[in-house]
Amino acid sequence: MVNHYKVKRELIILVISIFLAIGLIQFIPFSYAQINGDPISISSSIRFNEYSEVEGIKENNSEVNIQLAEGNWTVTNIKINFSDISLASEVRTIEDSETGLDLVINKNPSFRTFALGTQLEIFELTELFGVFIKGYKTPQASETIQFQIQGYNDGVHTPNNTIYRSIDLNISLNLDWYYQDFSSDPIMLSVGNYSLVMNGTSLPLSADAKYYWQMDHLEPQFPFLHTSSYKTSWSTGIVNTSFLYKLNQSVDRSYFPSDLNMTAEINGDNYEIINGSILGTGSLEIADIDYFVEETNLHIPIKINESLTLGFNYYYSINLTNEFTTNSFVKIEESKNYWSIFPIINRIFQNYSVQIVIPQNWYNFTISRKLSGSWENVTSLVNIDMINKFINIPNDTIEDGAEWKIEANSPNINLNIQMTNSVWKRGDELEFSVNAPVTQGNITFIIIKPIGKAELIQTKKSVSGLNFFSFEIPSNWTEGSYIGKIYWNNETDVGVQSETFQITISPLAPTPINIPILVATVSLIIIGITILSAGSYLAARNYRRKIIEKQEKIYTNCIDILNLDYLMVTDKNSGLNVYTQNFSGKEIDAALISGFLQAIHSFGIEMMKVEDRSQTIKLEYRDSIVLMSEFVNLRLILLMKEAPSRTFLFSLEDLAYDVYKNYGDQIDSFNGDVNPFKGIEELLKRHLNITFISPLKIAKIEKLAKIRINQNERLLINQAVNLMKTRYQDHFFVRDLLSGEECSPKDIETILKLIDKKIFQLL
Repeated sequence: MVNHYKVKRELIILVISIFLAIGLIQFIPFSYAQINGDPISISSSIRFNEYSEVEGIKENNSEVNIQLAEGNWTVTNIKINFSDISLASEVRTIEDSETGLDLVINKNPSFRTFALGTQLEIFELTELFGVFIKGYKTPQASETIQFQIQGYNDGVHTPNNTIYRSIDLNISLNLDWYYQDFSSDPIMLSVGNYSLVMNGTSLPLSADAKYYWQMDHLEPQFPFLHTSSYKTSWSTGIVNTSFLYKLNQSVDRSYFPSDLNMTAEINGDNYEIINGSILGTGSLEIADIDYFVEETNLHIPIKINESLTLGFNYYYSINLTNEFTTNSFVKIEESKNYWSIFPIINRIFQNYSVQIVIPQNWYNFTISRKLSGSWENVTSLVNIDMINKFINIPNDTIEDGAEWKIEANSPNINLNIQMTNSVWKRGDELEFSVNAPVTQGNITFIIIKPIGKAELIQTKKSVSGLNFFSFEIPSNWTEGSYIGKIYWNNETDVGVQSETFQITISPLAPTPINIPILVATVSLIIIGITILSAGSYLAARNYRRKIIEKQEKIYTNCIDILNLDYLMVTDKNSGLNVYTQNFSGKEIDAALISGFLQAIHSFGIEMMKVEDRSQTIKLEYRDSIVLMSEFVNLRLILLMKEAPSRTFLFSLEDLAYDVYKNYGDQIDSFNGDVNPFKGIEELLKRHLNITFISPLKIAKIEKLAKIRINQNERLLINQAVNLMKTRYQDHFFVRDLLSGEECSPKDIETILKLIDKKIFQLL
């Protein structure tokens, strides 16, 4: 017979146990990241165009050279007016067709020619720099004879006794053109006739010493010019015979550009210079040229006929433009958004202005300028064109040394959140959709808890149309009202929308005590089995989750440290570096970076918060992420390829605290000696595991023989040895052991074990 009191007592004990088990499950702690406030800070780049006009006058030039205050500007328009266009020098050919030779020789008193002369006719005031003659001499002609410019006897057409210039004859053994150079003392010849003379009257008697001057005695270009020779006296000049010569000269004459085929070469293209209204003037105008100038000198060669050297004066006026970007920052609200821009505007050239391209949806602009003291509203002094979407800051508004601030609003982009339910239970999959704009952007999903804490859930690239989100509600979340908040953003627009939902805790239905004992017992057994099964399932799921979380943590830590390129520790007050570590192998100007961030920090821009005790600022520059974390009197600055995980940010804060604890006093008394701070490297190993990006070596073979090594470890050791042999190096890097720099948790755990066993050691 069944003892009903005993069964009833056991039944009560079982029921109490079940409720205790349920209660314990409810209060098992669940770790989840918490952050204060909205976990989103958006910055973007706004495009600026700066414009300038440069003008001036230059005299006595043969090319155009315009000095710019700085390089890397684009020339958009060029205007150049030329005046006093003349020839600095030209080569004027008198005779270059050869039919015979004549010579200077001193053979004997009966057969000798001491000198040769030819008529030089000058039609306008001419400056003579030199004369080209064609000829040669014999090897025995070692004596020095003279080449002269003499006067001219119009009666007998011979040289007279007046010598204007006399130089040693420049000639050699090969028949060629030889230049007789008077440029050290040029000769100014007025209109009239002169003589060019090869004078060998001082030669000693020699049958073999001969000096030849080529001539055209058949059809000279100027048949009326006279030539003569000197034996005991000058023979009467004859025509239809001319010695070969060319004049290097300059004449006082102005030209139209078309007379000389004047062109300007710009960026490989030739542009015709147009004739002016009077002789000696011309102009060049080129619009919309779009010519990028890297150097500070805008060089424009001026081309004319090949044998001429040009001279001119010119006035120039060129228009320049340059493009740069400035970060913009936004304060996000559900009604409208507040944007701020702090551009650096400095006058570079004379007539200088700046144009900002207005994003399509921005409005309500305020432009402020600060020269000293407080900000001054100068919105009325600038041109805001909402139709063509630009702001123009004119030349007379820009002051040297002024700071600028541009503020604007943008509307909130509607996101249309659709939740399948408004009431959820712990463990449910929270599901909803967001209708993102057509423009590509990012979507960030956070949940604000009943106590006001915001938790970042997910950030991802958005696609046009519906974007779906799914999130398993943790089992340790309390009952109450939660807010799901969605942010969408691109470079110039932001949207935010909230949706409130409830999380409830479903109570277990009470087990009736007054049912028949058999039914109650069976029910309790079923409940017990269910609880045990559920407990086993939860335990297995939690175990799997812990394994996955551990692998994800290992993977995240690896990715974070491989992204690290550079680290600096600086004195917060002075901005001076006390410790630097380069992990990229590239040269970096640490002083420039720390100085730049010191200036940026003076704006008080807060990019992200990790905990209440400190803040971390994040900036994006080109292909790098710059992080700056402060603690009391020091500042940590990191350059990374990509944004790190939140775990890395917490590690960064712990590192800052340890650096302060160990070196804070030395930073306060820093005198420029960085040697006391070398121990910071040990703190980096402890907090950031920099071994992953430092050069490593392998322990000696005798040590390896004493350590137990498994198969996976042996494979990685062999791989490292082969790498060093192949590259002829005494070290290797962890990234070289990872396939395509993929952070496999299995490989990473093995590498960490090898480091712990001191098989992989720092070089």
